[in-house]
Amino acid sequence: MPQNWNRQYAAILAILKNMSALGLVMVLSGCSALSEVEAIGQNSDPATDAPASGPGSSVVEAAGTGAAGAEVSGQGDRWQQRYSQALDQGMAAAVATQTAQTASDWQQVEGQWAGAIASLAAIPSSSNIFSTAQQKRQEYEANRAYAADAAAAKTLPTATVVSVGDGDTLRVQGQGDPVTIRLACVDAPETNQAFGPEATLRLRQLLSTGQPVEVRAIERDRYGRTVAEIYSGGQSVGLQLVREGYAVVYEQYISGCAATADDYRQAEAAARNARRNFWSKPNPTMPWDFRRGGTTPGAPTTPSPATPSPAAESLPACVSRDCDCSDFATWQQAQAVLDAFPGDPHRLDGDHDGIACESLR
Repeated sequence: MPQNWNRQYAAILAILKNMSALGLVMVLSGCSALSEVEAIGQNSDPATDAPASGPGSSVVEAAGTGAAGAEVSGQGDRWQQRYSQALDQGMAAAVATQTAQTASDWQQVEGQWAGAIASLAAIPSSSNIFSTAQQKRQEYEANRAYAADAAAAKTLPTATVVSVGDGDTLRVQGQGDPVTIRLACVDAPETNQAFGPEATLRLRQLLSTGQPVEVRAIERDRYGRTVAEIYSGGQSVGLQLVREGYAVVYEQYISGCAATADDYRQAEAAARNARRNFWSKPNPTMPWDFRRGGTTPGAPTTPSPATPSPAAESLPACVSRDCDCSDFATWQQAQAVLDAFPGDPHRLDGDHDGIACESLR
């Protein structure tokens, strides 16, 4: 083999050695090109270092001479570049797939797969890599469908804020009738408890009327309210209240937020250590204890937050402990208790609209 050809052959091998893995079609194309070049070299004339007559010369003449041959070669390079671009896009999408968590993440992944598919779709049927591109396109279509399903599964229903009742209760308007929401996994001070009004004000600042929110419903409580995590701008509103010291972790129900329970606890610890709002006083009474007229051990005695009216003598026996909506046979009975006890110590009016146990109506 001539010395010039040895140099060309070595250069080709060096290029192939340093190429990134761009898929099977690139490897096959490289091998094909190498075989063709090798064949041309074997048919060259040692004296002139030019192709000899015969099959080898016809290949060179068809592929490398004249305007038509240059155009065919240029088009082949163009579609090969498009295929390489699609593989690069697919690699980026595959990496993003491994780290995607939220609905937004999966939507971005879906878009990346769609971009790779578009690059493959641009390769015409006349290209010699069309068949390989179509196989890769089918693979990417399956990946895009998977990302779309994941995004849909993680997309929470949206609603619009109608009103805020207190520090952990609000009403939202979804596709149906307005729904009362009790924030999951947290408990805010009562409105007639220290920092209760401040907690209500803060929730109203975070969730203004007409604001869109995402709702992760967990269950319905005994008052007929939907217990749910509310997200605004992708952030948990309940977690923010805890972080700022306007609510505490409701350990009795923290299992409803199992995936983020540690985040809630860490936020509460930080608020307590910084003495933020509710934690600014030593040994504050927990909201659940306050509702029962009790106190945290070691804390000053807190008087009962409500004094019944004289009409309370004719009310159900549950008023001496803690009534809930299941204690009443009719809505009128529940409403009578609400009217008799200012401040609603039995929490019969979760949305503070003056109507008790709306589920009984």
